[in-house]
Amino acid sequence: MRLLFALFACLSLVCGAGAKEEAPRVAAAPAQRDGLVLNGEATRSVWGFEVYKIRLFLPEVMRDAEQIMGAKSDAKRIEITMVRSVEEEQFSSTVQENIDNNFTDAEKEKFARQLSEFLGCFNNGADLEPGNVITIDYAPSEGTVVKLDGRTLDTIPGADFYHALLRLWIGKPLQKSIKDGLVGAAG
Repeated sequence: MRLLFALFACLSLVCGAGAKEEAPRVAAAPAQRDGLVLNGEATRSVWGFEVYKIRLFLPEVMRDAEQIMGAKSDAKRIEITMVRSVEEEQFSSTVQENIDNNFTDAEKEKFARQLSEFLGCFNNGADLEPGNVITIDYAPSEGTVVKLDGRTLDTIPGADFYHALLRLWIGKPLQKSIKDGLVGAAG
């Protein structure tokens, strides 16, 4: 029975099926990270089990996803804190599924190198464990900076890639409440 449960949990992470739509959570008091303020937060859940908590930090609170993705001169941060253990292959597969939902074939071709580098950050032979923190920063002078527990995994130059990548969470995410929470639609 335990094996069957584990199999269903794994399949739901990979396929995105069974994701529980829960009410987005927006912080009551503004939290800050490196001069950025908390714009919104949400929890990725699969079949009622929390997988990770995600937070979006911006220079100022913005409630329009298109405006956030269009503000290419502003620093930004996506912060993902793992709540459950997730195997490396499951995480990469779910990210790839989300890319397929948010990028056209032309965009996948345009960003092929950057997508490969980004996905490579999570194909390092290590599973994600509860408490691991992934940060995906946009630094205007550097580009996309991916870190795991404060250790830089990669820096991917350019503004366009980061802002396209934001669609994974505030475009057409696998779970609608992620977008609602990050842009503060419930607040």
